[in-house]
Amino acid sequence: MTDSKTRLLIVEMDDAFRRHLAERLRAENFNVYEACQETEARQVIQRKVIDVVLLGMREFKQGGLMLLKAIKEMKPLIEVILMTPSDGASLIASIQAMKLGAFDDLHIPFDMKKLMERIAAARQRKQERENTIKEEHSG
Repeated sequence: MTDSKTRLLIVEMDDAFRRHLAERLRAENFNVYEACQETEARQVIQRKVIDVVLLGMREFKQGGLMLLKAIKEMKPLIEVILMTPSDGASLIASIQAMKLGAFDDLHIPFDMKKLMERIAAARQRKQERENTIKEEHSG
């Protein structure tokens, strides 16, 4: 893994939760962008280099799945980690999200250490996929 900071986008409608999470991750030396709505998230993804998206599913519901699909269509190498509520309804959404290419899902509330481990694993996977593509094009 390179020494550059992991570039994260947090997409979450709950302002207090998003800001607190962004603050914690910046303190851990992540480069964090924030979006509270789908349009804003799409703009960040188009304009910035993003490694991992943390996608809050609590308020987005089916819209979150549509956004996940859009992210994967725009930038297929971006890894997406869902932040889902711990209820039965989110299980169905999680399964659908995995089929659409989500990297993982974490149930809220989650442990910060666990979140950082999953972010590191997601970034590692993105870099491996980028390297594979580079090797295919150079060879």
